[in-house]
Amino acid sequence: MNNDADNIIAEVFRLTGTRITRDDPVLAVLVMQRQFLQQSLDEFAAGQTVSHETFLTQLAAHEQNITEAAAKLETYREQLLTELSQHAGNEIEAAEPKIYAAVSARVMKDVEASNERLVGRLKKLLAIAFAVALVLMMLFVLLVT
Repeated sequence: MNNDADNIIAEVFRLTGTRITRDDPVLAVLVMQRQFLQQSLDEFAAGQTVSHETFLTQLAAHEQNITEAAAKLETYREQLLTELSQHAGNEIEAAEPKIYAAVSARVMKDVEASNERLVGRLKKLLAIAFAVALVLMMLFVLLVT
């Protein structure tokens, strides 16, 4: 307390230029105020330590919850991707016969049209060949007679 009182007397003089003595009531108030302030700071620091430890414990628990949630989300994402892949495979399998039928019908129609054009050209060619054969036979008959 002696050292504390001497420090307060020196500090008051340094800051204000006013001399106080050990029997001055202001000194008693300043000493009490300093002790109260020190006690409050000590309690606050102790509370901060407990509070800090509590905060770290809560933070660690929250971190664990986040890590577990992230793992569950990863598992859920993998399940969704698997299900989507299976669904896409099923859709492809269901669509293949429809596509095949649509393409097959179109190909058959195009082949039939091509065959009809070919038959038409062959008929023309046959008619021309028949006409040429008749003309050649008539020429042969005329030349022979």
